[in-house]
Amino acid sequence: MSPIKRLFPEPGQRPLRQQLAITLTAILTLSILVAVLLLNLLFGWQARELIDQRAAFFMDAMLSVRAYTSKKVNPIVAPLNQGAGLFRPEAVPSFSAQTVAGLLKDNPDYREYSYREAALNPTNLRDKADSFETGIIEKFRRDPSLKRQSGSKATPLGVVHFVAQPIKVSKESCLVCHSTPQRAPASQLLAYGDSSGFGWKMNEIVGTQIVTVPQKAVFAAKDRSLIATAGLMTLAFAGVGIITNLVLNQLILRPMREISRKAEEASVIPATVNFEERERRDEIGLLARSFERMKQSLAISMQMLKDRKG
Repeated sequence: MSPIKRLFPEPGQRPLRQQLAITLTAILTLSILVAVLLLNLLFGWQARELIDQRAAFFMDAMLSVRAYTSKKVNPIVAPLNQGAGLFRPEAVPSFSAQTVAGLLKDNPDYREYSYREAALNPTNLRDKADSFETGIIEKFRRDPSLKRQSGSKATPLGVVHFVAQPIKVSKESCLVCHSTPQRAPASQLLAYGDSSGFGWKMNEIVGTQIVTVPQKAVFAAKDRSLIATAGLMTLAFAGVGIITNLVLNQLILRPMREISRKAEEASVIPATVNFEERERRDEIGLLARSFERMKQSLAISMQMLKDRKG
């Protein structure tokens, strides 16, 4: 059964205006539903793109802090760690990046942002990978060509989006502190001991850099935009439907009712009826001309009957 027959299982049982209104309402409703579904997909894609952009920017910012520490701070502070005095972690790029990220979280706008460098065998046990981070690291280790992982993660603050990159031993200088306790600075051993953070090898993936950014607010904004857009579309389509209904009534239904009235009158007294609509060049004019010919035929027939009786 066609969609039209489903709407009108018994055609002609309702006024034409009502049939047109039902059809138009069904078409506009279906159009709105399809448009909302497509917009939901589009807005969802845009929201995920925005979240990815924020995560990438945050990661790049932290990597810039690491690079600055490595190039500018480490050459100055690292020599101070050679003795048996106080170990200054400011020389370590990962410490600087995580410290800056922690300070950034003091801003309420960035409270749900985080940056962490987690390792399977870190010097500072604070950086020990948890089960989630261990899974990410192991995946990087199984596939060294993998450069990035991303997804969603549940936290006490809600679901967040994470982006992770591998930490790979790519510089010989890293092995000074992480190969054997004998090579490590004395101040490092005094601060962290000699039981963890050693045994790293060149080109080995030992950990992950992972950033998390909030996604709840972004998707909430997406939902608000979708609702607002759907509301505006509904108003616009409702306006189109009302205007279309008025136009159809003015151009088609009212002339058809007038022609019907005249045709009924012509069936009794054809001479008094004039179908002015026959001057129109559309289908209404075509219908009026047909009735005009029928009127004339009826008039001729009635005249012939009169002549026979006379």
